[in-house]
Amino acid sequence: MISFSREEMEDIGYAVYRALLIAFREPEQSEPQLVANFVYALSREINGISLSGTKTVSAGGVFVHSRPLVACSSFPKTFPRSVEIGDLLLTRTLVVGGKVKERRALLLQAKKVSNIPAKPDNENQWHLYEQWPRFTYAARSGGLTGKTRHIKEPDMYDAAKYLLIGQGSAVYRRYPCCIWPFHWHCCRPETCRYHTAQPTAPELGRYRCFANELVEFIAGNAGKAFVKPRRRTLGWDRVIQDLIAETAKAKTIYTGRAMGNAAPAPRGNGVLFFSLATPTSFSLFGDDFSGGTTNSDGPPKVPSEWGDGNDGRGISIIEIVVERGEG
Repeated sequence: MISFSREEMEDIGYAVYRALLIAFREPEQSEPQLVANFVYALSREINGISLSGTKTVSAGGVFVHSRPLVACSSFPKTFPRSVEIGDLLLTRTLVVGGKVKERRALLLQAKKVSNIPAKPDNENQWHLYEQWPRFTYAARSGGLTGKTRHIKEPDMYDAAKYLLIGQGSAVYRRYPCCIWPFHWHCCRPETCRYHTAQPTAPELGRYRCFANELVEFIAGNAGKAFVKPRRRTLGWDRVIQDLIAETAKAKTIYTGRAMGNAAPAPRGNGVLFFSLATPTSFSLFGDDFSGGTTNSDGPPKVPSEWGDGNDGRGISIIEIVVERGEG
């Protein structure tokens, strides 16, 4: 664990606040576009934070379309036959004295909502997050297609949640959410309309301010720990590795265009990397997040055919690395 001072926590909170304002300032945009905006904005704002002593915090992001989808035999509805495993994956790597001490992840399914409390419109997706039955990666899941996984670990309500992006000014009034005094930077009316919720049934529960949860995640107090999966295991650790490994492989025309290279590539899988501000060998993505491919002009423009309700919109990942040197 790395302790942050009150001032450092305020800086982190204010970076989260600015990122949310920038990412969601046009709420009429599609859910995939809002997520892509957030990947860019949070990475940029976190990379502007300066911590004291030997402590550093750095972030990078990747936006990918059309992978992966999952299916299971216990879905309550016959359609859709497969659902996204998530829209956004947050990872946090803690490094102390040059050694990785912990990795954490938070998997989110993003939904635009007009009211809180909210009810998901996809019962199969809800069933996946509430029960985590044995599932198989469906077609269009890249190298994961046909592979089976089964998450049986505890605390999955902390690991996988809904991200509810409020669309009305009344959304935030019902759920005051500041827990610590220094969270006033991130918990203001402009950003308190964005919530996470646990995928409980018959109603979603444990609503929490998304800004607050982000600050807690960066501090190491949210999400669920993961490690390199052991052989033949099919649970949480394996699924997180699946998402990271497949995302890192996704290279297409949209990346090329961002870098001024219009070479053709398969249509439908857009990916864009935003590198960590401080190159580090501890990145889960290797060279791609350590001073490699970058885009400083803004988030990618998501094609209209990837809009709301289009199954298989893909997953985005934000990687945060918190380091403290010796002493």
